[in-house]
Amino acid sequence: MANVKKKLKYFGGYVWEMTKASLPGIFMYLCAGAIMMMLILRGKEENNFISWTTMNKVWVAVCMVAAAAYNGLICYAHGGSHYEMLVSGNIKRATTDMYGNEYKISSHKEAKEYRVWKGFVMGAFTAILTLVIGLVFGFRQEKIDGTMTISTFVCFILSGWSVMPFYAMNQTGTSISYFITCVFAVVPVVVSGVFYIIGAYARRRKTIRQQEIADKAAQAATQKEKKINYGGLPGTKPKKRK
Repeated sequence: MANVKKKLKYFGGYVWEMTKASLPGIFMYLCAGAIMMMLILRGKEENNFISWTTMNKVWVAVCMVAAAAYNGLICYAHGGSHYEMLVSGNIKRATTDMYGNEYKISSHKEAKEYRVWKGFVMGAFTAILTLVIGLVFGFRQEKIDGTMTISTFVCFILSGWSVMPFYAMNQTGTSISYFITCVFAVVPVVVSGVFYIIGAYARRRKTIRQQEIADKAAQAATQKEKKINYGGLPGTKPKKRK
């Protein structure tokens, strides 16, 4: 029983850390959806609450790119910090194996160590709302098109960045299945996973470069000729050769 609790605690720690790491990306996609709502849901024509102009299409694309870029930036930072945590963990484990006693590092958390798959899991957590809203819209397409209910509005708030453009196109005469929006769930997964790995390798290169600079400085210091302090006493300082 104790072993089961230990494993559950271990697993829960990983889930909690990755959930926290995915929250900024989720928030940014929510902001992108909210901006799209302000742009699109303001039609001025009679019986038409959708404004789907060329300029709005451009802004929709900008919102999507900005949300994905911010998501990538956050995961890039997580990749770097998790790499440093991995280095601390390796030092801790190597010291424990060498001396037999557990070596404790107060700032170290194994759940925050770098793993290749972590970025993709963070992206999957971010993409859950996108996938769920896409399925809801897909199964209820006939009831959603042409109307604006409270449930539809809530879905726009949760994942407007993925469904709002298709909703606008369907209101202007196009007929597109909302199940296509489920494909957008791949975007956070790929962006998070790729930038997480890039961030880790960038931090590794930076660490190696700093270590090389420190080693060269130490080597130069050892090779530098030391000056002897004679205390300024007369007759104790050697004469300089001309």
